[in-house]
Amino acid sequence: KMLPAIGGEVDVVKVLQLMPGVQKGNEGGSGMFVRGGTSDQNLILLDEATVYNPGHLFGFFSIFNNDALKDVQIIKGGFPASYGGRLSSVLDIKTNEGNNQGFKVDGGIGMLSSRATLQGPIIKDRMSFILSARRTYLDKVLKVFKYNLPYYFYDLNAKINYKLSDKNTIFFSTYFGKDVLNLSSDTSKAEDLFGFGFKLGNYTNTVRWNHTYNKKLFSNVSIIHTNFSYNISGKFTDNAFYVKSKIDDLGVKGDWEYYLNAKNQIRFGASFIHHNFRPNIVNSSGELTSSITSRDGARLALEESGIYLGNDQEVSPRIKLNYGLRFSSALAKSKVYSGLEPRVAIRYTIDERSSIKASYSRMKQYMHLVSSSSISLPTDLWYPVTESIKPQVSDQVSLGYFLGITEWATNVSVEAYYKKMNNLIEYKEGAKLMLNDNFDRELLNGKGNSYGLEFLINKSPQGKFSGWASYTISWATRQFDELNKGEKFFAKFDRRHNLSLVGLYKINDYLSFSAVWVFASGSRFTPVVGQYAIPNASLTDVDVMPIYASRNSVKMSPSHRLDLNLIVQQKKERRFKSEWHIGCYNLYNQTSPYKIEVVKEDNGALKYQQKGLFGFLPSLAYNFKF
Repeated sequence: KMLPAIGGEVDVVKVLQLMPGVQKGNEGGSGMFVRGGTSDQNLILLDEATVYNPGHLFGFFSIFNNDALKDVQIIKGGFPASYGGRLSSVLDIKTNEGNNQGFKVDGGIGMLSSRATLQGPIIKDRMSFILSARRTYLDKVLKVFKYNLPYYFYDLNAKINYKLSDKNTIFFSTYFGKDVLNLSSDTSKAEDLFGFGFKLGNYTNTVRWNHTYNKKLFSNVSIIHTNFSYNISGKFTDNAFYVKSKIDDLGVKGDWEYYLNAKNQIRFGASFIHHNFRPNIVNSSGELTSSITSRDGARLALEESGIYLGNDQEVSPRIKLNYGLRFSSALAKSKVYSGLEPRVAIRYTIDERSSIKASYSRMKQYMHLVSSSSISLPTDLWYPVTESIKPQVSDQVSLGYFLGITEWATNVSVEAYYKKMNNLIEYKEGAKLMLNDNFDRELLNGKGNSYGLEFLINKSPQGKFSGWASYTISWATRQFDELNKGEKFFAKFDRRHNLSLVGLYKINDYLSFSAVWVFASGSRFTPVVGQYAIPNASLTDVDVMPIYASRNSVKMSPSHRLDLNLIVQQKKERRFKSEWHIGCYNLYNQTSPYKIEVVKEDNGALKYQQKGLFGFLPSLAYNFKF
């Protein structure tokens, strides 16, 4: 909450990007690339419901309203057997349950959005609620500066929990968020002739029953619904089109915990999800019908299930084990995929200060994201496995040393990892992805691996100073028989070095200061190194064709920036509490490379230019609670 943020918008995902092993995608974006994986290999859960698109504004802000959050946990390796379905990480987010004693209001006004949260008891001590809403006014702000961008997004989180008895509690939580863009000409006459827009939204619902059988056995049984959809519409003169894609999930899961004895805590459970994919729903009218034909789109179903059993075992005062086995399966049309996913993690305590941890995990993923861009666009499509596109599989091992320095309230860790991945996907050269129901014919199966070393020094908030320093050196490669002449190449977001320095200093009871400095090696791209001419079909002219270097063989320039934030708080003894956040993003205006453009010089030669995105951005936010 206290760290610098773009426009004063606190974003938990951007804070996670400051941790070792978690890389950002493009500058300012909320994408996560964990230990050499892609963004779709992260399992993102909001109150147990899967979130397919975690970003607003093309991925520059996450959908998570900080005021509604209770707990955030990210797992990069040593995965418990209860998690499955993705290769690289689990981001498990729980929302607040509401105050069952009295009413509370939290809120904030920033440069880009405002938010408000209300919580309180419905039946004191037994039933409570929380309601949290956020809405951006980016469209209104840009209008002041003579820019017309009719875009906005909004979020709504709600949760109710009811304690039926000492042994039974019911929870219901829901999230609804949407991005809206509606472009049209300025004049009312032209609005009838031209228009373009899109809507993109997430909708999740979770009903959870928590039951205590006795002092040793507990359970959580959940019914979960998730919907993600987008639609793009346009019109000009007498032509109009409408393109839609959606995913609809309905699932049930049960998790049990059994305390066998003081040294063994057994966890077991099962889950089932029915996925319904509807890509490329199209409606068109006018002359466009000759090139864009109306259709209902393919109906793709996937039945995904899993069962697991795991145990937390204290073998001795020095050795603790977490081991388990997960069996997962997926039915796609007439094809059944299944497999075992073993997990094991061990912690050896050297002394009261230090320990060594090691882990091995196998993960399977039965769906993938087909994206035509490196940023999050409403044209990105999720697809299930098919007869030709197999499930992605990863095997990861890690080894780390952890040291706690009590007198400094500081933890130090060094961790190495190696991850091998099979059945990864990439596009064929010249692949057609949009409005293509036979997408699997455009995709290729390959493999990859990643490895690296992660360092973290974390100073807990005791005293006036707190913060952390993280550094990651890593490699991520891919290999496809049909790409790059079958030779191994670096992944697009293979960034060799990532360094983050984060500090918070409490000046006095009313003033605090925070700073973030980051450095990252540049992402990669495939350059054009020459051209050649060939006669065209009519033999009257020639076509100029590019010659490419090896895939992703050139790096963009490294990036670095400094963000600052000053927090001014009012007197704490007041019932109404407020604070000002005055800060900036990218203090010394060092723009980070965002994309590559080919520019033709006067002599006909071509050169590359690295376009930056965000320079110096001031921020101002006002937060309150009572």
